[in-house]
Amino acid sequence: MRRESPLLVKIEEEKNESNLSSFGGITTFLEFLTGFKFERMVKASFKEKSNQGYSSLHHLLTLILLNLTGGQSVSDVDRLEEDGGLKRVFRKLEKKWDGLKGRVFRKGRTRVFPSASRIFGFLNRFNSDEEEAERESTPEGKSKILPVADSFTSLAELNRSVVCQAQVLRPQETATLDMDNNLIVTNKCTAKTSYKKDKSYHPFNVYWAELDLMLFSEFRDGNVPAGVEQLRILRESLAQLPAGVKEVSVRSDTAGYQHEFLEFMDKGTDRFDKIGFSVSCDVSPSFRQAVLDVDEQEWQTVVVRDAEGNEYVTRQEVAEVLFVPDTKNKKKNAPVFRYLATREAVDVQYEFKDNGQISIFTSEYAEKKLHLEEMGEKIYKIFGIVTNLSGNPLQVLLHHRKRCGRSEQEHSRLTRDMAGGRFPSSSFGENAAWWYLCIISLNLLKLYQRHALPKELKTVRIKTLNARMFRIAVKMIEGSRQLTLKIGNSHSLFTLIKHAQKKIVALNEILNTKRIWLENQSSVQ
Repeated sequence: MRRESPLLVKIEEEKNESNLSSFGGITTFLEFLTGFKFERMVKASFKEKSNQGYSSLHHLLTLILLNLTGGQSVSDVDRLEEDGGLKRVFRKLEKKWDGLKGRVFRKGRTRVFPSASRIFGFLNRFNSDEEEAERESTPEGKSKILPVADSFTSLAELNRSVVCQAQVLRPQETATLDMDNNLIVTNKCTAKTSYKKDKSYHPFNVYWAELDLMLFSEFRDGNVPAGVEQLRILRESLAQLPAGVKEVSVRSDTAGYQHEFLEFMDKGTDRFDKIGFSVSCDVSPSFRQAVLDVDEQEWQTVVVRDAEGNEYVTRQEVAEVLFVPDTKNKKKNAPVFRYLATREAVDVQYEFKDNGQISIFTSEYAEKKLHLEEMGEKIYKIFGIVTNLSGNPLQVLLHHRKRCGRSEQEHSRLTRDMAGGRFPSSSFGENAAWWYLCIISLNLLKLYQRHALPKELKTVRIKTLNARMFRIAVKMIEGSRQLTLKIGNSHSLFTLIKHAQKKIVALNEILNTKRIWLENQSSVQ
């Protein structure tokens, strides 16, 4: 009896593997970098000392492509090297960009992309002998913000150039800065134990809401408390803002509830006037008492509105609280800020005793975590906000809560979409550089989506982009001067690439006219 085979296709090996690429749509991202003038940004930030071996631009492009194609470790660079079509595109780029030309390889060049060992050598530039010495001298259990190598400033400058360029393309006069940490658990033996009892890193991030980009980040050990030196971080972030920004506001969680930090923002700087802020405050016993003193009629129901404009009434209420904190070394002329409180009724367990009395059961954890208080016949969980913003309490509350939206999604994209959730080394400096390159990769990806892709792909995650564009196989044919991608006319990738190329050409013309980001940078330094 003849048995039917379960196989559907016959496999044959392609004789000319350089004709094929599994990264069909990634070519438009490289074209976007060309139109975006990325090469010029790298040239201004990274000064090459010689023309030996791979340039800084080679390594940066490789690590950015690694992030966009789903790579999670340095060794995944071999996936790029195995793709014959992608190597053809990269060689084409090397002929176009000055920063990739004229490199000399003493033993000859055998690879298009740097090997894993070469990439580790590049990351090693960002190690600091001072950091290693301080790490060894710091007692176990003590937290300290470690210094990074001087070369690390080139990564921060590169990210600032990307942000300045984004400002040229979509000018913003207001910068709302969301300041927050994200805890990243790691198995690196040199990482420090966080308050959650895991070995972790604890980068402090500053996100610019209007441009939807990460403005600044400082890589930290896991045992460094969230709010340490937050005022210094704010100062450095303000220095990163490009020309054209006239007004700044800041949002933060309770880590920012530091009176020196609040007073600095209320006073303003030479460049910016008073900086508006909304910061979650500690729910101390004195604050709780002030909340209990609020008249019942002062509480305003919180009504939220979704993206389509529909309004929803929540179970939460907000009110202004007459509260002056008890602080050490209180100055007579210290500013007095507004305090707001929110409350929400919670479900509790009741027990009826024999005498008819009712006792309420809540766990110690819930009472401490939710700041439970009894008001009237209900039990409420309470939270507080300190602010110097005007407007009614509901407006301030809704503004403050936007901090928990896209900025927290940014942390997810860095650790899940990019390679920021898995670090390559036990060296602090190398991991710090890896983290910052993930930020630069994500910022560039979002600008690519914003300025080159159609509306339905402008805000999607990398998984969707890989399925729709980046990870689709194509055939490449190279003529005497032109590299051609062969795509089925009915395939959606054909339409997407045509759309992206049209947008990239227009983007290039705009930036050629505006003399791009260098003038924008010099005007604020």
